Amino acid sequence: MLTTPRRRAHAALLCAALIYSGYNVLLARALAQLSPVAFSLCRELAAIPLTYAWAAHLEGGVRLPSTKHERVRLLALGLVLGVYQLCFATGVALTSATTAGIFQAVEPTTAAIMGAALGLEPMTRRRAAAALLAGAGVLLLEASGGVRPNLLGCALLFCQGVGIAAYCLLQRTLVRGNVSDEPLIGDAAPTNPWGPITVTAHALPVAAFVLACAAVLDTLLGVEKPFGAAQRRRLSRPDALAALAYATILSSTVGYSLRAYANRFVDSATLVLYNAVQPPLTALLAVSFG
Repeated sequence: MLTTPRRRAHAALLCAALIYSGYNVLLARALAQLSPVAFSLCRELAAIPLTYAWAAHLEGGVRLPSTKHERVRLLALGLVLGVYQLCFATGVALTSATTAGIFQAVEPTTAAIMGAALGLEPMTRRRAAAALLAGAGVLLLEASGGVRPNLLGCALLFCQGVGIAAYCLLQRTLVRGNVSDEPLIGDAAPTNPWGPITVTAHALPVAAFVLACAAVLDTLLGVEKPFGAAQRRRLSRPDALAALAYATILSSTVGYSLRAYANRFVDSATLVLYNAVQPPLTALLAVSFG
């Protein structure tokens, strides 16, 4: 029987799945004309002050890292967040909202494998079977779609799945209070857990830096001009601003914080298993608002 904190964690994950399903639809439409790098960078830059303010209000202030171990973990968390956001936005731009939703189902597979490989979470038979079924389902749906998929877009969406699994595994050591200069010994209780919103807030500036580097690289290589005059005009359109507001408030601030909260009470494979809810929800929302 689920305890009250675990019930709340599962409710938080269901709300986050609904938020990200709507984001899949809005993002696919917005990126028909927008640079994925520019959109993702604007999203994270706008979310930084909002998330810090929310952390200060709900968690009684913003905690700063006091040890090298904490600083390294937070830096790694932000780097992974920036990379997987870049993979996701570019992957959606090259494929579709429905394909992006389908690839969310691969995340339990990667989370279970990575958690077991790093010794953070045991690989049970039930978890292994669920992970294999999720991964096989993605392959079956993409192979039977009747249209040849964009291989680069699918590869980027797969990398996003690997990235979010790594993000959850890194994050759990912060929100569960397992970060210290010395590892836990025996059954010693974890200490100093971080607030989930504060962890999210600290990851965002590093993620924004990763995306800014990508924007500069895009410009130098001549792939696109993420902040050229044409892109600035498109970003100022009402539909683009609506997608940006949704991504900033709900996806970056609320969605990340809900998942960070749930990470305190459920294992990472279960955490990302809720992304398997996204394909049907994304398809339903795409049809309803098509």
